[in-house]
Amino acid sequence: MENYKGSVNAQGKVFVKKQSSVLARSLMVGGFGFALVFGFALGLFSILMKCAGSGQQSDNIVGPLYAVSIVLLIASLIMSMYTSARIMKVKLGTIIGMIFMYGIANGISFGILFYAIQVTPGNTIQMSDFIVCFLITCAIFGITGFLGTLLTVRFTLSLGKFLLIATLAYMVVFFVLIMVSLFTKVLNNDSIQLWIYGIWGALMILYILYDFSVIKKSQPFMEMLDSQTQTKFVFMFGFMLLVNLIQLFWVVIRIMLRVKR
Repeated sequence: MENYKGSVNAQGKVFVKKQSSVLARSLMVGGFGFALVFGFALGLFSILMKCAGSGQQSDNIVGPLYAVSIVLLIASLIMSMYTSARIMKVKLGTIIGMIFMYGIANGISFGILFYAIQVTPGNTIQMSDFIVCFLITCAIFGITGFLGTLLTVRFTLSLGKFLLIATLAYMVVFFVLIMVSLFTKVLNNDSIQLWIYGIWGALMILYILYDFSVIKKSQPFMEMLDSQTQTKFVFMFGFMLLVNLIQLFWVVIRIMLRVKR
């Protein structure tokens, strides 16, 4: 996960210094963001438990918070599309702001989820179940990421094309199911929901494979860039990995909630 970069001093001697790889630094950004998301979520959960309780007051607080999380999530995803297309021109602060908004949005969502489960009558789900989900997610992420670094360039390109088509197809089918569910109870069916989450999880695993491969293969190109531009790419790659990790965690949680219901 490390490479070496040479430089020449005033006497003409070549110095070689150890430099962390793009992938290693991107993983640090993604991992730090993931830790902040859960730190914020647990903090919000504690505040809701102390201040909101489980009555009408909780509804008055949770509703607006959930709306804020949706707005921040949409805003951060729009910013990511804009930033990825103009990464050579945008400022590093813009990328950090995008990561911050995405993290806060998911932190609010997780905090509300923990709170809603805790105050639900007859709840049998404990915080230890979420820890298990976290460990499962990290294990899948780590194994899949390692395999992604082994992919060839040709396979990576083919995987990218497949993911584009598969994601569009999944979104169309999901939209159709939502429309159908307005008039029926099709989405309340446990087997259908498990299939939906299973396919979503499979897509996220493929995205992790793809992103790790792309980041790994970007190293030679990144070494030709100045340090400021490298840093922007590292944060952008870190955001991609953070999105993958959080989405995979959501899938694992939803499957756990569906199975233990």
